[in-house]
Amino acid sequence: MLNRIIELQAVLEVILNRTASALDHISDQLTQTRAVIYQIKLVVNYLLANEKKRVCRKF
Repeated sequence: MLNRIIELQAVLEVILNRTASALDHISDQLTQTRAVIYQIKLVVNYLLANEKKRVCRKF
């Protein structure tokens, strides 16, 4: 019985370590995604501002 508990403890430890690693990876990916979204937002705002200037100059 004690051996089974120790075995389960070892399995649980492996699962927890892998879960922590996966969550860390997801966190890194989200950070990178946020950075890309921010950059895209800046470009879109820049392009829209330029387009607005062109439309205003036509009138």
